[in-house]
Amino acid sequence: MADRDDYYEILEHTNTADGDISSWITWFIECMTRAILGSENLLSNVMLKTRFWQYYAQIDLKERQTKIINRLLEAGPGGFQGGLTNRKYAAMGHVSKATAQRELADLVQKGLLRLNPGGGRSTSYDLCWHIR
Repeated sequence: MADRDDYYEILEHTNTADGDISSWITWFIECMTRAILGSENLLSNVMLKTRFWQYYAQIDLKERQTKIINRLLEAGPGGFQGGLTNRKYAAMGHVSKATAQRELADLVQKGLLRLNPGGGRSTSYDLCWHIR
């Protein structure tokens, strides 16, 4: 419970106050609001992943490629700092840089990844987020 300390503080205040529970009700409503917004965000991410995999359902991928794509999906649009690089792919997939490069090229060719602007040593990729 992220709000545990606040909970005990407001509970102590309510128990020692003059019987006015409005501060506790305010705290509870704020806590509930944060929970609802967090749930909404979580469900939105689940739906985004579902739509993504439905869109690409017929694409044949290696298990490692699927795992790494899921890591990108969990980060969300723009959430993967610096994009997916060859080095990051190799580290996440526990493969050589040559294997990572082949698999990245395969994902680009299949339309799951796109090349970010730039190039050379700073070459990075991002998911194609154009899912309907």
